[in-house]
Amino acid sequence: MSDTSASSYAARLTELEREIVGVMRTFESIQENLRLGEVKESQARLVEEVGDTLRRFDAQFVPLEPPSDKKELHGQVCAAVTELSRAYNLFMSPPNQQWTVAFLYSRRSFCRGLYALYELRDALPLVNAHFLMAGASPPKWREASMGGTLTGFSHHARTQEHGEYTLFVPDDYTSSKQWPLIVCLHGGYGEGFEYIWTWLRPGRSHGYILLAPKSLGVTWEMTMHSPDTRSVLAMMREVGQQYSIDPARVYLTGLSDGGIFTYIMGLEQHQLFAGLSPVAGALHLGADPMLREGRGKELPLLVIHGVHDFIFPVTFTRQTCQLLKDLGYNVRYEELPEWGHAFPYSINERLVLPWFETLALKTSGQRSD
Repeated sequence: MSDTSASSYAARLTELEREIVGVMRTFESIQENLRLGEVKESQARLVEEVGDTLRRFDAQFVPLEPPSDKKELHGQVCAAVTELSRAYNLFMSPPNQQWTVAFLYSRRSFCRGLYALYELRDALPLVNAHFLMAGASPPKWREASMGGTLTGFSHHARTQEHGEYTLFVPDDYTSSKQWPLIVCLHGGYGEGFEYIWTWLRPGRSHGYILLAPKSLGVTWEMTMHSPDTRSVLAMMREVGQQYSIDPARVYLTGLSDGGIFTYIMGLEQHQLFAGLSPVAGALHLGADPMLREGRGKELPLLVIHGVHDFIFPVTFTRQTCQLLKDLGYNVRYEELPEWGHAFPYSINERLVLPWFETLALKTSGQRSD
């Protein structure tokens, strides 16, 4: 088979790229709005919006013989989209009692595809734009390897001091200034390497370093002075030794079980954080001793919960926020009338990040006084 002409291949690649961005957007939207009682509806939407794209990819794009200078790129794109196809097939598993396991595997395949596509962002401008918030420009890459620092994603293995974690550092990182840090905690049975994607666009667009820890067990230990707290603190120290972090702009947030742990670790270690934002979480009894002593009372909290949450009822969160306010805590509560209990892509972008940015402005004002 002869090489496809350069212009023809470029056109086919651009068309595929446009369609793959649509696949990623659909997956994200479904993952954010998923309800366990409506799996068949979500599957039908996935088939309708992306099924044909993935079938045509296998039949029409994979067999192309690219120009010689695009052969490596072609193989890399095919490998990335194959992961998205695997995520699609797993998501389409029969919606029975085992479906949630299939969904976890689907989510991980989806994220592997995202990592592969992110590495190709310079060659795929539409994909590059997808990994930014609307209106943001790609950060200008700097040679940051001097002194041992790395930009982009890095994955760190478990040690005696800490568990696994994934780190994201913006491409324009420089040690000549201090950078804000968001510590983002996954939910039960989750992983830091996949939860970090709910924060990639905000972090990349607004210049935040992202630290996504993995719990030592399948979820976080909901007690004071826990091994998980010691683990995350060790990660934060390690990141602080390698990168220039602004200690006045370190934020803690988490989803579901990660939201529960945000309360516990955030109040216990309140002096380390400028703000806490538990999302779809709950206030655990393990926090009771700290509430009784007023620990972390000065720390701003943004609590976000969906009316249709099927894990932690919204009525409990309403009561929690009222209790915290009665105790004198600095709480802002955002209740989402259409949301349930799922991945908070747009929630992080339109609610949590702007709130962090507001806190940063207040901090800057305090510094200038």
